[in-house]
Amino acid sequence: MLNEIENKTQQKKNMRTFVLILTFLLPTYLFAQDENPKPDQDPKVEIQSKEETPTIRVKGKKETDREFLGDVEGTNIYSGKKNEVIRLDKVNGNLAMGNTRQVYAKVPGITIWENEGSGIQPGIGARGLSPNRNWEFNTRMNGHDIASDSFGYPEAYFNPPLEALEKVEIVRGAGALQYGPQFGGMVNYVVKKADPTRQVKVETKTTGGSFNTLNQYSSVSGTVGDWSYFVFYQGRSSDGWRNNSQYNVQTGFVNLAYKVSEKLKISFEMAKSTYESQQAGGLTDEQFRIDPRQSGRTRNWFSAPWNVPAMNIDYEQSPTARMNVKIFGLYGERNSVGVVSAANVADSIQARTLDYTPRQIDRDTYRNYGMEARQVFNYDLLERSHTLSFGGRYFNGNTDRFRNPNGTTGTKYDLRETNFTGVCYDGTRNCRVADLEFSTLNYAGFVENLFRITEAFSITPGVRYEWIRSTASGRVNESIPSASKPFGGMIQPLERIQRQVLYGLGAQYQTTKTTNLYANYSRAFRPVTYSELFAPTATLNDVDPNLKDQSGYNADAGYRGKFGQWIQFDMSVFELRYNNRVGQLPGLYPGQANFQTNVGDSLHRGVEAYLEIDPIVALTESQPYGSFSFFTSSANINARYIRWEDPRVLTNPTSAQNFYRVGKLVENAPSQIHRYGVTYHYKNVFSFTYLISYTGATYADAANTGPATANGQIGLIPSYTVRDFTFVWNFYENFSLRGGVNNMTNQMYFTRRASGYPGPGIMPGDGMFYFLGLSAVF
Repeated sequence: MLNEIENKTQQKKNMRTFVLILTFLLPTYLFAQDENPKPDQDPKVEIQSKEETPTIRVKGKKETDREFLGDVEGTNIYSGKKNEVIRLDKVNGNLAMGNTRQVYAKVPGITIWENEGSGIQPGIGARGLSPNRNWEFNTRMNGHDIASDSFGYPEAYFNPPLEALEKVEIVRGAGALQYGPQFGGMVNYVVKKADPTRQVKVETKTTGGSFNTLNQYSSVSGTVGDWSYFVFYQGRSSDGWRNNSQYNVQTGFVNLAYKVSEKLKISFEMAKSTYESQQAGGLTDEQFRIDPRQSGRTRNWFSAPWNVPAMNIDYEQSPTARMNVKIFGLYGERNSVGVVSAANVADSIQARTLDYTPRQIDRDTYRNYGMEARQVFNYDLLERSHTLSFGGRYFNGNTDRFRNPNGTTGTKYDLRETNFTGVCYDGTRNCRVADLEFSTLNYAGFVENLFRITEAFSITPGVRYEWIRSTASGRVNESIPSASKPFGGMIQPLERIQRQVLYGLGAQYQTTKTTNLYANYSRAFRPVTYSELFAPTATLNDVDPNLKDQSGYNADAGYRGKFGQWIQFDMSVFELRYNNRVGQLPGLYPGQANFQTNVGDSLHRGVEAYLEIDPIVALTESQPYGSFSFFTSSANINARYIRWEDPRVLTNPTSAQNFYRVGKLVENAPSQIHRYGVTYHYKNVFSFTYLISYTGATYADAANTGPATANGQIGLIPSYTVRDFTFVWNFYENFSLRGGVNNMTNQMYFTRRASGYPGPGIMPGDGMFYFLGLSAVF
């Protein structure tokens, strides 16, 4: 059913999109053959090192919010790797509320879970991978980890405020071998830096919006002698679009850097975030149809205090050699309290006690620390300069997790536990459903070399080694010791050690100074970790003791670049193979727990295309009335299961047929993602952007169940289109006004059906939202 919906509704739109792309690519290629453009049209190209192949990081008269990473930046090699850089100071978007849809508008193939409008927790995926809290991406800030676990669930509960960021770097699957084994790639949030020309620079932004939303951002930075500093504070509160969805978030950051010498620089930073968010819960399909803003949960809350210290050392040994060392840590929590029953089960007052039932408490505490060291140097071989990059990584992650279904009966955020009526293994009456400890120890090393075969052609082979040990211990379903449970629920300590060698090869051909062809292939890997298997969801699943690690590969090939000031593009194809996917299978009989196991293999293939043109700039060098730029960011993705297994029933062919899903679409993997926009610029005074975002339909489960279940957790997720309008007006010297309307047509839609927290059930996207903000720089 989904195939018919997608094909019929999108075939004409896709054809128009790609005809448009090809129409503009042809003249772009022809014009780009002129290797000696006129001096007044020749953009300046950054050269990273002596005799290095020119990059396509282009500086010119017109600034853009989307760029590409250079061949070599810092201690990292990006030649031949698909990547995007989003310059947030150039983005026309609702940065104050962290609107992810607008920030990633020009990154094709990004899937976004928009289940709440607070902007607190990120949720992006790519190429048919799950967007669940970025868990298929290696998530970083200023190049170091900020996630609670390097490999599995949960990945990222912290998202730095977009107003504090200089840019977001995205390195796709095959290009992220130097960061980790993740299938999705790497996302790096780069915080703004101190102004090197001023001792004190103050920036302040105040933004108000619908539903009593208020955001305040302030920063102070500067350089005094060899010292530099950058400090910001951000606070935001709102009642939320849905009932029972209020939140309050506060984030602070301090960076202090010291220039020891011309070659050595050391910096220390600390990020701290704390928030409380009321969770409105999930809806059934009927509830969503009647009123998407309604909520059947008044007592659900979530909080995640997050503390991330880091130290960064940059040392330039010579003009051709650089070293970087990052030491980082994390102390954070994930806390939730509420009613986790299905959306069609009311949270009612008990007639006997005249009170609500106790709420379930789920708490995680994270204590992580690690270090990464990288070295890069250029060397000459066969009359050409080449670049070698290598490094090592150490990570030690520790998680304490407990669950108690006997919390308080109140309505406010409260993590106090109440007593069971029975006696636990240790003689107390405070039994917990789960009380577990996890650890992840990781050693890794990588080597990549950029070989410049000719002036235009280069290849980049690379290899990465991962050693991972994960452990689990503790108790599940505590009780008083008995003949059947002599240890009162204590589990046997578990340990897994994984060793993995990953490899890749990239190639790049510089067709002109500012365009190139690129291709890349690398292996990917996702280890099975106990913290993921015993995830903090609404249920505790039965776990397959014979679980296998997930493995596969990423492959990219494309053509990208920029011509003059009027066109920028990136056209590519990809293939992603994901073997031994871990998923949940329903119980074989009523009341049986879900079964966590390897469900099969999937193959993801598709086309990703980004094109942005400014016809006025192309026709004339003078724009007295401003200029328009049009862009499209589109992806066609075919993600399907090519192998399926259920180890419980494979011995029975008749039963196995019921679980045979070869050819089914991968869950939460829309086949069509298209974003179109137009931006008007008038000098440096005024600009606006109109954005249309379309996401195709998908399924919530691997069985591709179309009709929705009564609880709203399984079924079709329909396609949707959202329209946004934003503007910036620099009305007086250092003062500016920013505003707009999110979802200006008040589209009612949802992007996910949650099986557990923060649902379960349908999680609606936000409706129409107005915002207006005033900024000043002193």
